[in-house]
Amino acid sequence: MAKLNIAGSFFRGPCLEGNAARTFRLHLVYALLDATAGGILLNAPLIAIKSFQAANWQLPLRELFSGLGMILALYLGSRMASRPKMPFVFIPGVAAGICSLAMATATGSAFWFLTLLGVGALFEVVTRPAITAVLRNNYPVEQRGHATGEVRKWSSLFFLTSSIVSALILHFASKFAGAAAQAEAANRVLQWCAGHMPQILMVLAGLLSLGSFVCFRQIRVEESLDSECRDLRPEIGSSFREAMAVLVHDARYRRYLFGCFLDGFFQMLYFPMIWILLSRDLGFGYFGCTTLMHALPALAAFVATGWLGRLFDRTNPWISWAGVRFAWGLDALLLAATPLLVPVFPPALILLPVLGRILRGSVQGGWWILWWQIGVTHFSPPGGDTSRYMGIMVFLNGIIRFSASAAGMTLAAMAVSPQTLLVIGGVGVILSGVYSLWQAARERRHHQPETIAEFERQFAGTLPE
Repeated sequence: MAKLNIAGSFFRGPCLEGNAARTFRLHLVYALLDATAGGILLNAPLIAIKSFQAANWQLPLRELFSGLGMILALYLGSRMASRPKMPFVFIPGVAAGICSLAMATATGSAFWFLTLLGVGALFEVVTRPAITAVLRNNYPVEQRGHATGEVRKWSSLFFLTSSIVSALILHFASKFAGAAAQAEAANRVLQWCAGHMPQILMVLAGLLSLGSFVCFRQIRVEESLDSECRDLRPEIGSSFREAMAVLVHDARYRRYLFGCFLDGFFQMLYFPMIWILLSRDLGFGYFGCTTLMHALPALAAFVATGWLGRLFDRTNPWISWAGVRFAWGLDALLLAATPLLVPVFPPALILLPVLGRILRGSVQGGWWILWWQIGVTHFSPPGGDTSRYMGIMVFLNGIIRFSASAAGMTLAAMAVSPQTLLVIGGVGVILSGVYSLWQAARERRHHQPETIAEFERQFAGTLPE
């Protein structure tokens, strides 16, 4: 069988065979299309601020709705455990793309524009337990971090390019739309395009999103399913009982979830306020905001994520999490310090946000790999339990996003400054990194498996559910 070994010093794909190699190719194309759509869509809050005068309390709507989707994922993670995984990716994925298309019709209202963005995020996040199960089934454990790291690295580059290009298009379109209309037909067409550029970009994002899930649908999943529990009755109670059984019997996983809760809650508490800090407090425009919010982190992620993925294959996940969280929390503190230092040291307006964003970007790909792709495989037995464990993880993320977004909205409505929320959030994320180091030391004392590969070797010879 031919091996997937793409030569070159810049792209080092993992050496995979057969269906694993085909999965990597399709996974990569899916991720690149999805990242391009994401680069456009994550400029939507800035569009809502500058074009539709969105109120501060409306900005966490995306996180609020995605949190609801993550709560729903607990039920779906249990239901998909003994069922084919691909429908749980494709159906909500198509719904997410349709929501992006629908955003083009809601540009008259910041509330509905951001609500559709949130509903699309809701559908997108419920695909994640199934995606994790598919990748675990199809990638060998020794190269799982490498494969997902390479995919995430290149998707970061596409995300960077998409976010910058769409921001530049919006910048020049807003300038052109403000100019006097010309009489010539060609100029009238340009004037119309400039005036409707947010709608055009939302349509493009929707089409790219739909294409990405169509591509993922082509993956052949190597899974063996139980014959039991195949009926489609919505047994919501049993889903929660299965989740509770996992939490009762797996103390290691409970401790892992607690660390993730600390990390996620404090991140989400301040995340939407970064747009306000950059655009209103620091005075950056479309290009400056997008560069700091997306482009610099994505560029740093492109450089670092492939290496991090290979490192994660041979590193204790607790230690990996600690490094990620320390860098992430420091970014928030540097951003919060910028408005205070600019009056006495004007270059801080550029230096501190750039340094913070590079720190965050260097670990954001690793954060994504650990949270959404391979982290739970250090705790879940192979097979159907993967989607159950990941469903709990996504449910936790939903609780985090719902509660932290609600708290952030409440504090913003009470006129708490973005800088204050950034300080609280940054300190909280760093404390979650300290907790990770403590757990790594604790597990070493109790002779727990050091790496994901070592953990999975305990199940050698067993068949997945």
